[in-house]
Amino acid sequence: VLPFPSQVVYNRVGKCGSRTVVLLLRILSEKHGFNLVTSDIHNKTRLTKNEQMELIKNISTAEQPYLFTRHVHFLNFSRFGGDQPVYINIIRDPVNRFLSNYFFRRFGDWRGEQNHMIRTPSMRQEERYLDINVCILKNYPECSNPRLFYIIPYFCGQHPRCREPGEWALERAKLNVNENFLLVGILEELEDVLLLLERFLPHYFKDVLSIYKNP
Repeated sequence: VLPFPSQVVYNRVGKCGSRTVVLLLRILSEKHGFNLVTSDIHNKTRLTKNEQMELIKNISTAEQPYLFTRHVHFLNFSRFGGDQPVYINIIRDPVNRFLSNYFFRRFGDWRGEQNHMIRTPSMRQEERYLDINVCILKNYPECSNPRLFYIIPYFCGQHPRCREPGEWALERAKLNVNENFLLVGILEELEDVLLLLERFLPHYFKDVLSIYKNP
């Protein structure tokens, strides 16, 4: 007998602690025996109609119970005849998120990788070491784009209007959160978020808080 829900999607927002959560999910999937479905695609969040259909088909045919995770804007499974999964996500203070991305693009992350050199090979040294205050005060495009780090599409979806900041996108995002998301947590309160996930989805997240505190 499959637990309920047996189809969960974590369409993770970038620079919101998702690397930590995915590491926890790898441990939990082995511990609890659910199917953790990941993706090698990390930088394509907007999909064509055919790409949406193909991805939804691939997710829907995964062995259940599954938890699928990828950086991707909200997908409406029912639009393409699929069973709508339960969604979860985590967001964070926008200033902290901006800071995290600014330095990640330049110097990688805590793993000490050099992949930031691959990610931004054309970045000049003076740009890589540019003081963030100068970037902001002098209105460099990287620090002044009005759509900078726009997260609404992760909840609004794949419709082109979701990428246009405004009331329509916001209202659709709120509707989707109310109808499709079991939980949208805040990174600054991660321990509380993990505790709620453990309570709401025990067959996926049982013991997650203790694992997080005692890796």
